[in-house]
Amino acid sequence: MTSGTQANSGSPGKPAADASAPHSIASAPGPDQQPQPQPQPPPAYIWERNWVPVCPLSSLDPSSPTPVVLLGQPLVVWRHSVRGWVVIRDVCPHRLAPLSEGRLEAGGTRLACSYHGWEFSEEGQCKKNPQLASDLRASATACASKRSCVTSFPTLELDGILFAWLDASEEGLQAARTAPKPELTDERAVSYFNWFMNEMPADYPFWLEQSMDPTHANFLHEGVLFLRGAKAVSMEGQPHSPVDLLRGFTWQHGAYQASQTDMRAFREFQPPFVTRVCYHLASGGLTFFWVMSVPVRPGVARVYFKAGFGWAKSQPPLTPTPAPTGGSSGTDSSPRAAVTAAAAAGGPQRAAEGGSPGRRPEAEAGGGGGSSAQGSGALRGLTRLLGLVPHWLFSAQLIADQDAVMIHRQEVLMRRGGFTARDYNLNSKADGGVAAVNVWLRRAGYPDSLWGGKPVVQSGPTYSSWPAQELSLEQILSRQERHVRHCTVCQRGLRQVTAMCTALTAAAGLAAAAAAALAVMAAVNPEAVERVGGWRAVAGAAAVAMALAASAATGWSIREERFISGAAQWHRMGGFASK
Repeated sequence: MTSGTQANSGSPGKPAADASAPHSIASAPGPDQQPQPQPQPPPAYIWERNWVPVCPLSSLDPSSPTPVVLLGQPLVVWRHSVRGWVVIRDVCPHRLAPLSEGRLEAGGTRLACSYHGWEFSEEGQCKKNPQLASDLRASATACASKRSCVTSFPTLELDGILFAWLDASEEGLQAARTAPKPELTDERAVSYFNWFMNEMPADYPFWLEQSMDPTHANFLHEGVLFLRGAKAVSMEGQPHSPVDLLRGFTWQHGAYQASQTDMRAFREFQPPFVTRVCYHLASGGLTFFWVMSVPVRPGVARVYFKAGFGWAKSQPPLTPTPAPTGGSSGTDSSPRAAVTAAAAAGGPQRAAEGGSPGRRPEAEAGGGGGSSAQGSGALRGLTRLLGLVPHWLFSAQLIADQDAVMIHRQEVLMRRGGFTARDYNLNSKADGGVAAVNVWLRRAGYPDSLWGGKPVVQSGPTYSSWPAQELSLEQILSRQERHVRHCTVCQRGLRQVTAMCTALTAAAGLAAAAAAALAVMAAVNPEAVERVGGWRAVAGAAAVAMALAASAATGWSIREERFISGAAQWHRMGGFASK
């Protein structure tokens, strides 16, 4: 994604000299000399002038407002019954109460503050002040005042994600009208589940680095899926393309393990939030990963993930790319253009389809040579059905747990030791993506260009003290805090599973009581028990009680693992050393 209309056109430079400082004799201008103009630093990167991922649409509840903190701003998301999703600032102008605690009124066309009943439209205008209802003129004057308004932000629904443009200034709104949409998933890819989002206890740069660090997978995720550290190979790679502040960069690399030596991977960073990955096999198979990382506040980031698959006729080779440079590329000399050219024989250029030249390298690598299997209506129908399955049924989150624990502890160690990314020892081709990320972060001026002394809103009870102190393993592995509290699908699933487990537990108790009663009857009056089946009835009731108890125990374990905490799974599977 680019933000060509915003003021994000260069990296922050050194501050200009202090105008109040006296000139030396040598530098003072003579009577016939004009003062030389001082060079101005480039404009700072404006994070809010981008389409910011807010939440997966599947995770939102259209019947009630949802609080979100992004880029340090408190926001509330609600569904207007006619105009769709709305994002406004989560502060009522009356007594500064959170509007996210409010409710929808007027047929779902207004958000009402639960504190004193003020109501707001999707544009943030105050439409009702109950305390002035008896004086129509005073009410109209008060509601028309800018002080009675709430800031409303432009929104965009794209590929199952709600985006917001968090600069509501006149310049910001003008930039939003001309800014291109983010380029996310590929139309040639089939995905079988919706976006999955976690709010993670580590700072935003670490998640950008992780998305460009493929070699960690064999070791940090040892034993998960096909990953084995003992089978890891020295990863091929090409130097990343020149890092552009607005357009990002692309990086290519080879296989993880010896059995995958025919694999080529393409990683594209679209500043400042989107990373797109495509694994391309010689057989034509394509696997896609899409990752988005968004700062919440210092030490906390929202991380979005989605996967897909597809098919292509041929595989592009690793393409020689220009070495990293210190400047910003004015033309597209990155691997995007080279990969696009390599795939030209397999399908039409992206530019001919109305897109920007050089974009979507992995899509072009897959080319218009998509197979009939990929375009099969039956296959896409099946994936749509799978997409209706709640993600908590198959999402155990062990990989996310491992990432969160390692990265959080890495950040704690670096902060305590006063280390920065400049202290990394990046000495292999496989480190090219991480190096490029940190070049971009320096040009964007992070963290100063984002946080820069602004007040920071806390995002939740578990992470509220970070980065002042290290979190415990149980806090990091809290799936309730990290995901469930942000996801209505999982909140609904938690209620359903809790109800099922409660019913199974009650049924097990009743069956156990029946078995006990039959056993007492058999001991006191065997003839009475014989009339209802004898000892076989006792044994049957006991067996039913045990089966129900086992089912209830399994249900409670699943409830804990899917919705509450990953600690039990972590200890059972060995955490980092899972086998």
